[in-house]
Parts: sequence; structure tokens; C-alpha cells
Amino acid sequence: AICYPLHYFTKVKPKTVQVCVCLCWMFAASFTGLLLKNNLQHPGRYNSCIGECVYDMNYIANVFDLIISFLFPITVIVILYIRIFAVVVYQARAMRSRIAVVTKKVTVKKSEM
Repeated sequence: AICYPLHYFTKVKPKTVQVCVCLCWMFAASFTGLLLKNNLQHPGRYNSCIGECVYDMNYIANVFDLIISFLFPITVIVILYIRIFAVVVYQARAMRSRIAVVTKKVTVKKSEM
């Protein structure tokens, strides 16, 4: 959408976006279900008093949960924002050079660049 805005809607269809969103939600639900499987099979096993909601997770599950639920999405988001930033800087420099060719005097603030 940033690099080729006119081609975006020909490459990305609404149905494809809906399928991707549904797959993400189904993955999240199944992943959480797997983590809570033991508590779902034996409800109340770890409760010591009425109304307490406790579930037991082992070390490997905690590390896997950290990677899948936090580190992987954050890494993807940072990489995408870096790519967007690089494209925006490239386009800003291209626009600045085009403006410089058309007009001799360019007054562009550093913060705008």
C-alpha cells in the first residue's frame, strides 16, 4: 500500500484480508486452548478457595507463549514499520529533488523532511 498505492487493491482483495484475520483469530484461540488444556480437563484442580482462577503452566509453555504471543508479533511490527519508514524517506527525498528542479528556491524545514 505504501510502495505501490495504485496496485494495492488489485493485489489485496477484501476476501483475502478476511481469511487472514480469521486464521489469526483461530490460531490465537487454539493456542490459548492448548495452554489451558489441563485446566479445562480438570477444572478447579488448582483452586484453593472459591472463586479463585489459577492455571498451571510449565517453563517450556511459558517460553513458547512469550515467543509466539509477544516477541514474534513485536518483531514483525518493527520490521514493517522500518520498511514503511525507509519508503517514506525515499519518497520524501525524491519529492524534494523534483521540487528543487522545478523551483530554484526551496524552503523545506528539516522536520518536514
